[in-house]
Amino acid sequence: MGNVFTQSIWGDEGFSAILSMKPLPEIIKTIARDTSPPLWNIFEWLMFNTLGSSEIHIRSLSLAFFLGTVFFAYKIGAFLFNKKTALWAGLLTLLNPFFFTYAFEGRMYSIMSMGVAGSMYYFLRLFYSEDEVEKKDKFLYVFFTLWALYSHHFAIFALFVQGIWFLWELVIGKRARAKKLFKLFLITGLLYTPWLYPLYTQTRQVAGGFWLGTPDIKDLRNLIYEYIAEGIKNDKLVLPNLNVALYQASLYLVYLTLVFRKWTSRFKKSVFLAFWFLGPILMTYFISQKFQSIFFNRYILYVIPAAMIIIASAKRRVSLIPLSLIVIIWGMINYDYFTHPKKLPFRELAIFVKQNMRQGDYIINWNSNGAHHIWETKYYGIPGPIYVPEGNLPFFVGTALMEEGDIIREIPDFAKRVGVVTSGPVQEVNLTGPKEIYKAAEVREFGNLKFIWYEKE
Repeated sequence: MGNVFTQSIWGDEGFSAILSMKPLPEIIKTIARDTSPPLWNIFEWLMFNTLGSSEIHIRSLSLAFFLGTVFFAYKIGAFLFNKKTALWAGLLTLLNPFFFTYAFEGRMYSIMSMGVAGSMYYFLRLFYSEDEVEKKDKFLYVFFTLWALYSHHFAIFALFVQGIWFLWELVIGKRARAKKLFKLFLITGLLYTPWLYPLYTQTRQVAGGFWLGTPDIKDLRNLIYEYIAEGIKNDKLVLPNLNVALYQASLYLVYLTLVFRKWTSRFKKSVFLAFWFLGPILMTYFISQKFQSIFFNRYILYVIPAAMIIIASAKRRVSLIPLSLIVIIWGMINYDYFTHPKKLPFRELAIFVKQNMRQGDYIINWNSNGAHHIWETKYYGIPGPIYVPEGNLPFFVGTALMEEGDIIREIPDFAKRVGVVTSGPVQEVNLTGPKEIYKAAEVREFGNLKFIWYEKE
């Protein structure tokens, strides 16, 4: 039975995998020219050089960090409330549909979430632990904060949340603890200094043009809905007789738990969790209104544990009913997602191509509205440069990793037969060689993925 562990990788996962197959110094040098910090690729490089580079290995690595995030959601719930709340918080974080999808993504999102959750846990301990602050807590705060920052640039918004909370405590709260924490901020900043110049150059690239559009208030609402309940919109899964999709029903149940919640109980802790959840969302939204758009759901998914802890905490006895129903519904949604892979089947396409290639064949990736598949084809062992007759590709499609020969301007004259990989419409493919015109001879479809053999007329 197919599942998300064994499904084919997609473009961004392929980019990371191809990069992580290179020597470690080259990984650091290359990713400094891209748009991310290097921590995920370092761990992936370790995985590839010890256990293997299959889809299962890639997704297992991401799952491990996802489970680490669940662990910290439990720890925060226990620290701020009690163990029963912690169990609910951990379970809701584990089953949150949006978060669940990224538990198996071969990218840096789960490793960033674990770093942020760990940083938040030790940040809270440094301020609110009843005992004297231990050196271990200080070290682990710095460790996980750097972990987050070296995983994804958007972790900085979680640090902004901490900074604003720090200022609040410094002015009218726990001033002595705040002064001690300031030193840890300085140490963290000092240890992040090596990545400041790459961060600067990467920020300039994004400011020069990015693929995200400016969000509106509907996008803001939809992102919040995705995070708290509607992360997997499957209209085929409905409540019997009511014709209400399960994901919509779970949103109503979340509303119900929030209505029943004892908001005045441990109010300050609830405010911190709400600020952790809403702060990064609103910061990226308003930045996107005034400057370059950076508002995108997977970039700040690390706020989800905060929402899950809020839902799980300060509950009334009656809240156990909607909470139990949420867990059941999310379990059903996630099971369906896990057992019905959605990514394009590049493994199957690669098998077909390798079985049908003849001497003189030439494979290319068609660039359909900026969507090419060179990283997937490289990962599955099919040499296929991107066909770009004119113009240049934007940096955010992975140009930092591209080598000589990864882009071609015309079909080589020696090509007797050309195979084209595309997920766009077949009709848009138009090949011309130095002297010849190519005509489609065979089209194979693998879901929304197509492979077309062209022969010279």
